[in-house]
Parts: sequence; structure tokens; C-alpha cells
Amino acid sequence: MKARPIGITILAFLFALNVAMYTVFTLLAVFKHGALIAMLHTLNPSGAGPETIHSSMERLQPLYYSNMAILTCAIAVGFWKLQNWARIVMLALIALSLLLMTTEVRPLLAAPTAGAIILTLVRIALSVFWLWYLLRRPVREVFRRQATPA
Repeated sequence: MKARPIGITILAFLFALNVAMYTVFTLLAVFKHGALIAMLHTLNPSGAGPETIHSSMERLQPLYYSNMAILTCAIAVGFWKLQNWARIVMLALIALSLLLMTTEVRPLLAAPTAGAIILTLVRIALSVFWLWYLLRRPVREVFRRQATPA
């Protein structure tokens, strides 16, 4: 078995951290909704990011966050075990994220702030970087070798 690339190990670790964050968000949505809204606002300066969508979910927030914890846990395990479906799901999520970020451009241009612009540029750069990384031949081959029996 070929060694897991460091980038895949990093992604598995980041998804594991996502599980922890979604679990915290679930608990806050159930027990301290005001604290959740304050945290979402803090994480999204000047309205940049998905704060509005998350806030509009209201009673569905605990269900959304718990389902996302389960999904991100599955993806973390998939990356750790070099399962190609995890790479494909991640590529789809990156594409969806880039597509949804286009809806944030108009509000960003209407009331630009340095924090919102920087956050948006960082999100785009990270999405493009991970898209490029996961599409590289050596990374694809590691996942494909793992999928075929030796």
C-alpha cells in the first residue's frame, strides 16, 4: 500500500475538526441558540459567508448540523482510508462551494469591507487549491490503487 499523501492526511484531520465544530453547533442550536447566532456572526465578518443561510434555518439548525457532523465524519474516515468516493464527494462540494460563492459577489460589491473581501478571497483561494490538489495525477493514483485489490 502506498503512503497517504500529506495533503490527504491534512484533509482527514480538517474533516475530523469539522465533526467537532458541527457537534458544538448542534449543541448550541439546541441549548443556547443566541450563542450560536453570535458565533456565526463572529465567524462571518460584515455578512460575508453563509451566516444568513445558517441563521434562516431556525428550527432546522440542529438537524442540519447533526447531519453535517455525520457526513463530515464519513468523509474524514474515507480520506483516512483513501477511499475514492471521499475524493469525489470533496470535489463535488468544492464545485458547489465555488458556485454558491458567486451569489455572495453582489452583496460584497454593494457594501465592500476589507474583512469581507479578504475572507472571500481566502475562501476562493482555498477552494481552488484543494480542487487542484485532488485532481493531480499522483493523488488520483493513490486513491485508485487503494480501490483495486492487490
